[in-house]
Amino acid sequence: MVNANGGRGLRGGLLLAFALILAIAGTAAPAHAFVYWANAGTSASGTTISRANLDGSGVSASFIGGADGPVGVEVNGTHLFWSDAVSPSCSGTTISRANLDGTGANPSFISGVNCAHEIALDSSFIYWANRGPNGTGTTIGRASLDGSAPNNSFIAGGDGPWGVAVTPTHIYWTNRDQTSGSSCGGSIGRANLDGSAANQSFITGVNGPTGIAVNGTHVFWSNGCGTSIGRANLDGSAVNQNFITGAFQPAGVAVDASSVYWANFANSTATGGGTTIGRANLDGSGASQSFIDGASSPTGIAVDGLPVTPPPVDNGACERARDKLAKAKAKLKTAKEKLKELKQQNAAQPKIEKAKKKVKKAKKKVKKAKAARQEACS
Repeated sequence: MVNANGGRGLRGGLLLAFALILAIAGTAAPAHAFVYWANAGTSASGTTISRANLDGSGVSASFIGGADGPVGVEVNGTHLFWSDAVSPSCSGTTISRANLDGTGANPSFISGVNCAHEIALDSSFIYWANRGPNGTGTTIGRASLDGSAPNNSFIAGGDGPWGVAVTPTHIYWTNRDQTSGSSCGGSIGRANLDGSAANQSFITGVNGPTGIAVNGTHVFWSNGCGTSIGRANLDGSAVNQNFITGAFQPAGVAVDASSVYWANFANSTATGGGTTIGRANLDGSGASQSFIDGASSPTGIAVDGLPVTPPPVDNGACERARDKLAKAKAKLKTAKEKLKELKQQNAAQPKIEKAKKKVKKAKKKVKKAKAARQEACS
């Protein structure tokens, strides 16, 4: 039996473990640590994903070409992922993937999305925000990390969602509030990792929230209708809408063990046309709006200085799934033995046919139980 505080204790333990992982990452960043950004370009005419070293040096403006108005970008230990909005109507239906060195680009890694914007990853799944043409989208999508089993409506009820981020226990996203006739309202949404208990107004008072990122203690977002990066505790408390100021219509946000990064979609005098990537210390100090220059209306941004966040493993669920599979196999064995016995006895054909149906039904249950075990124990 779990006591009344058991749920909070488990979540706290997971988040503590997450924070410890991030602390370790800060002392031993991977050798391939880079910052990546999507160049949406003027009126979503951009075609490239750019890359630079984490210190801002070694900029490769056309690290990957052939994109079509790219918006979201994300990275894990093996691949780089991005979404294509498609100029100018935001009619994009695909998420692309390439190897970390930029080779092997697959422009249709996942298809059927609804003008996907930001992307998030954990060790099992890829998530995306279906912003939709003119911000009419309402869902967060999810697929297996290999691109299989896409579910375009994993979480419903959003309002022009733009950004998405994931922790070991929750999914966070930004709602641009398109249905009100203005994209400058909005909220931060949150749900459990399995998509349940969605709260579309988890954090309010934001100003056209766009990108979103998380670490072991905080959630960060860009106020895309303003000039600031906001921050709150992971439970939604201690909201600071002006955690970092001086940005230019900030879009994507990313975080590693020491810094916060953002894409300045605009410049100081106009909407859009931005050319810079900003960076600040993790505590918000030392902000530089021109940490990297030479971008083209940058939108999504990602860093691979952090490990991918693993979802929590429910060992009890795994054990239950194994037991269920064992029982299904036992029933299949019994059904097969009964069919064999009837055939040996030259039983009436209706009895044999009935036994065959039981074998077929038992096989389906075994197949279903195997899939459930794989998901519960992975």
